[in-house]
Amino acid sequence: MVQQAVRELRTAWRAPGRQPWAAARWRRLAPSSLLATAVLFSLWVMRAETTQVQNLNDSALHLALTRWARSRIDQGKLPFDGWVPYLSLGSPQFHHYQTLSHVVAAYASTVLGVVNTYSWGLYLLLALWPFSVYAGARLLGWDSWVAATAALLSPLIVSVAGYGFEHSSYTWRGLGMWPQLWAMWLLPLAWGLSWRAVNQGRSFALAALAIALTIGSHFMTGSLALLVLVPWVIVDPSQFRRRVIRAAVVGGGALLVASWTLVPLIADRAWQGNLEFFQGFWLDSYGAPQVLQWLFTGQLYDSGRLPIVTVLAGVGLLVCLANARSDLRSRALVAAWGLSLVLYFGRPTLGPALKILPGSDDWQLHRYINGVHLAGLMLAAVGAVWLARLALLLLHRVVSRVPSGLAVAAVAVVAVGMLYPAWSQVADYDSTGADLIAAQQQADATDGADLALLIDHVKAAGDGRAYAGTRTNWGKQYTVGYVPVYSELENADAAAIGMWLQTESLSSDVEVRFDERNPADYDLFNIRYLLLPQDRSPSVPATLIERSGRHTLWKVATTGYLEVVDTVGPPIVADRHDIGVETAAFMESDQLRRHQFPTIAFGGSAAAPATLAAGAARDAPAGTVISQASSPADGMFGGVVVANREAVVMLKSTFDPRWQVTVDGADVQPSMIAPSFVATTIGPGRHSIVFRYVAYPYYPELLALGVVTLIGLVFGARLLGGRWWSSTWSRVTRRRT
Repeated sequence: MVQQAVRELRTAWRAPGRQPWAAARWRRLAPSSLLATAVLFSLWVMRAETTQVQNLNDSALHLALTRWARSRIDQGKLPFDGWVPYLSLGSPQFHHYQTLSHVVAAYASTVLGVVNTYSWGLYLLLALWPFSVYAGARLLGWDSWVAATAALLSPLIVSVAGYGFEHSSYTWRGLGMWPQLWAMWLLPLAWGLSWRAVNQGRSFALAALAIALTIGSHFMTGSLALLVLVPWVIVDPSQFRRRVIRAAVVGGGALLVASWTLVPLIADRAWQGNLEFFQGFWLDSYGAPQVLQWLFTGQLYDSGRLPIVTVLAGVGLLVCLANARSDLRSRALVAAWGLSLVLYFGRPTLGPALKILPGSDDWQLHRYINGVHLAGLMLAAVGAVWLARLALLLLHRVVSRVPSGLAVAAVAVVAVGMLYPAWSQVADYDSTGADLIAAQQQADATDGADLALLIDHVKAAGDGRAYAGTRTNWGKQYTVGYVPVYSELENADAAAIGMWLQTESLSSDVEVRFDERNPADYDLFNIRYLLLPQDRSPSVPATLIERSGRHTLWKVATTGYLEVVDTVGPPIVADRHDIGVETAAFMESDQLRRHQFPTIAFGGSAAAPATLAAGAARDAPAGTVISQASSPADGMFGGVVVANREAVVMLKSTFDPRWQVTVDGADVQPSMIAPSFVATTIGPGRHSIVFRYVAYPYYPELLALGVVTLIGLVFGARLLGGRWWSSTWSRVTRRRT
């Protein structure tokens, strides 16, 4: 009896219109109710995410970047590039990073305000994600029940490794991965539209746009949106040539549309940092044995609970494999899941094979769990619907007189019971998050208000950076509520060090080597202000300038952002991968105390000539800074200096080739000196000097290229998908035969 029901189910699956149980009563329980359930559940359990409190995770960075982009808009400038001075001694963060989400939010904030735009944006994007999952599944060819079931399951993912399409990746108590959240919304649409383009010759422009937007939002998720075109082609060998051309059009179009973010990134890749300490699973992922263990024990989809999503995904995988011979959508889904899983294995498994993918040395392969999650959700939906239909067929055969409505209700009750542990787990997680947010709100209003007075003092002075510990020392215990004070500095847009490894700055690997016991390091990084709890004393000579509640503010003597120094040889040879390692000896040497800085031959380029001959000793200082002024957020630093001999004026900020330097009104060539700073050589005497970061100039042209590409795809789609294509393809085929 079961075997006969399964045979009937297979026939019904392939021809849903002829299903014996697809009657009006069955259809009344519309799939839209499943979609609405998922959305309403997420809106309710995550409602506390709109509360405005200090951020303790990556949201601190992303909100700061959104504020910076808004400031550029207010100045009438494009928010695509500029100097972001707050972290890791400054960097052109937008030039090296995925910033579409920050730019869009910044423009929206002109109406809604930055904090409201960010907090409500995060809440709504995450809560409404089931809509995207539903649309993506429908575009992939699945019926409304499968699509709605995938949407129903979408809030329930919980993985042991994290970083995937789950609440903990984005919420206040979680990781706060704002760019990936945007890409999470776009990936189902990118998959669905690209499948439609490759399989049916439709929606080329929309497919290219969706992939390009995913790339602009999050590079790793965007690469997955692009790479899936490969299995989309090979799932139907009989149409291989046609599908290759369609995929090339979509992929090439997507790259051209995304050129505004890809071209600057690739052109200046040599100056992108943050590599030495960003190792381990972040870069390499976990290897096939670990990932497969998690998969078969339910930890990729159902960590900490009964593996209901895992079991459903397994059933769905078997169903798709059984139907793969005649069902292209099944092949496509299995291929997308398999590709994502293999990429998630990472470097321990794939090793040199990854070299065939351009730029893969920098890929954070643990993020490919995203594809495992999205394809797994759709497989789980296929499995759940198959099991539900099987149950209804069995009920119909065993108890033929049972009303269809009662049968549907019975299956629904069983499904709710099976999913209850997952709903409960996610709700408990978000409820705990709401309690933590409420506690943080109280701390912000009391202890945080005291701290804010001192931070405002630092910002008003604007003449140096602040330090309140780091995530590797006492700083992680110095908190307001749950938020470390070094994060409070980031939330306030105060120039500081201590929030390590959040930027693409070349100085990230240098900043990690800051020694709070060494006075020379404070001068090197221009750390003028210490924020300490009242029971802690400075590690170097400092002057107490203010108290507020339990917090104290101290000032350290430094030479400011500018300093006149000597440079010495031999040059340090380094690149973006090892600049921290290669300059570590200098950071610990007596050269730093004597203000003698090695030049750097960076990335294969020649170092600037040293101003101090080898072996020469000078007791007198190289020169003096008479006055200086800075506008770090605008990427401008300047002053008047006096050089006692040929010397170098050093700006204590990260080197980048887009720094422009003028001395006495004339343009001069900047150079790179240890540990990672920008400098220029001057002769003896008094000079006026200005350092100015100049943004990448070709964004308007690259944006225009994207618009032209989309227009071309819209008008070319008729040729690629219509009669002209079919007749031309037929003629080519006849000629070949």
